Amino acid sequence: MKENMLLWEQVQKTELKYTKPVKFGRAITAIDPHSQVMKATEAFGPAGKGWGWKVMRVEYTTTNVVAILVGLWVDGHHSRDDHYESPGIQQWGQASLYIDAAESKKDNDAFKKATTDGLTKCLSYLGFNADVFLGKFDDSKYVQQLKKEEVKESSSDEQKVAQAKYDSILKNIQACDSLESINKLREKVKPEFNKIKDVDTVLARQLYSELQKKLSEFPDTNP
Repeated sequence: MKENMLLWEQVQKTELKYTKPVKFGRAITAIDPHSQVMKATEAFGPAGKGWGWKVMRVEYTTTNVVAILVGLWVDGHHSRDDHYESPGIQQWGQASLYIDAAESKKDNDAFKKATTDGLTKCLSYLGFNADVFLGKFDDSKYVQQLKKEEVKESSSDEQKVAQAKYDSILKNIQACDSLESINKLREKVKPEFNKIKDVDTVLARQLYSELQKKLSEFPDTNP
């Protein structure tokens, strides 16, 4: 992978849970804007410190649309102030001033929507959510593959949690020094044990075996 593409490759994939299909003349995929802020924060640091945006210009069209020129700055090669005063990436965002076709109800969030639109476009030039902008979400096979990857990743995370619970309970079992303490522990960890069992039955069986081994240290115990 070329160095120039490192950031692009890191941020190009869009998590399905942060998207929704909408119709705006044609079917498009809408991206949760706050998920973009989260991804940018992961890549550059907190907004306002590692990266951020500046409203460069505000204009109104004859069609009752507010257009806002947004500049994106990212701290790095130059000082933050240099980036802020003259952001390298600038894009127009726009939004209607009204929420209805008759233009009788003003949209109090019009400026926010236009700014968000501009910011989304700016981030897209760095590769954020590139799969959406490249039209990959129009390909059902691509979307299905994303689903499979997310399920696999979720399963991996659940396995890590189950292993951590296993290690914690096992440590507590080994620390028990009396029949009373082992019985108290059994009641206390029952909900956690069931969660482990739901994710990994092998781990659950191993934990049960360790419990039986510990119980054998107390001859009068009935498992």
